[in-house]
Amino acid sequence: MASHARPAPIGLSAAQLRNRMILSARRIISEHWPRVDRCRVCGCGWPCPPTVYAYEYLASVGQGDWAPPEHVRGQR
Repeated sequence: MASHARPAPIGLSAAQLRNRMILSARRIISEHWPRVDRCRVCGCGWPCPPTVYAYEYLASVGQGDWAPPEHVRGQR
């Protein structure tokens, strides 16, 4: 019995899906970036759970040290 490759969700290649997930993780980090010590979105202490998961994903693809650009950090 031959094994078949599973199709990528919504017709995306593996590279496209990876890039989309990286962008999503970065967006989560940017949106939840703390003003002082608390997350503006969920109110948790830093780091909040969504940010932890986003950083874990980025670390798994070799981008765990990513931080939002200065202009994003400064607007909060």
